[in-house]
Amino acid sequence: MGGPCEEVHRGATAMEIAKQNFAHIMATTDNAHKQMREQMTKPGKGPSKEEWWARFNKEWDKKEDEG
Repeated sequence: MGGPCEEVHRGATAMEIAKQNFAHIMATTDNAHKQMREQMTKPGKGPSKEEWWARFNKEWDKKEDEG
């Protein structure tokens, strides 16, 4: 799904992967993940939750079509 590191999350649903990704980002303290943490926790920073989910689900659907 892209991001500041090569961490791989696996799951049967987009929601499972999103939860793993959120937990990973929130557990980090490094500068590489700082922008993602801020986007996920500060209103008005980055895409809205709805915009993020639309993008995430679009990517998820492409992965299923490829598999």
